[in-house]
Amino acid sequence: MVVFLLGACVAACTPPSPAPTTSTTTIPAAVDCSLRTAGADLHGCDLRGENLSNADLAGANLSGANLVSTYLYMADLTNADLSGAEMSNANLQGAVMIGAQFADANLSSSYFFMADLTGASLVRSNLSNANLQQTLLSGADLTGANLSGSYAYGSDLSAATLRSVNLANANMQNVNFSQADMTGANTSGAYFFGSTWMNTTCPNGVAMSTECLV
Repeated sequence: MVVFLLGACVAACTPPSPAPTTSTTTIPAAVDCSLRTAGADLHGCDLRGENLSNADLAGANLSGANLVSTYLYMADLTNADLSGAEMSNANLQGAVMIGAQFADANLSSSYFFMADLTGASLVRSNLSNANLQQTLLSGADLTGANLSGSYAYGSDLSAATLRSVNLANANMQNVNFSQADMTGANTSGAYFFGSTWMNTTCPNGVAMSTECLV
């Protein structure tokens, strides 16, 4: 009887085995570089030379993407993140890039004719030799950007931040600089004929409503 009770106790008193645990760690899915939709995650994707004309990529993450010679004619890149993207020789004619992020992006020799970059961030971006003719850059932040040799005829840079920007040998004819901040800008060899100056902070830090003595 005792043996029976002991055996029963052994069976009854043994603690149950712990239930198997299920991992709650989410393994991130691979980036799908075939997506062409608003808000798409395309960071680091290789999109060199692709035709993305009229694409709706508003709010998309294209940070660090390779967009060399990519055709983005009339594309919607509103509030998109293109920081650190490689975009030399890209065609952005007529593209809408309001509020987009281009910090540290390489946009050298790109074509922006009549594009809208209102309020965009182009901090430390490389826009050397870019065509910015009649481009809207009102309120854009170009602090530390390189626009050397660029062509910006008729562009709107009103209220833009151009602190420490490199405008060496740039063509800034008929550009609107009203209320822009050009403190510390390098304007060596730049051409400003016909440009508009109204409460513009000149490279020497003095606000002027006549052409800055550059």
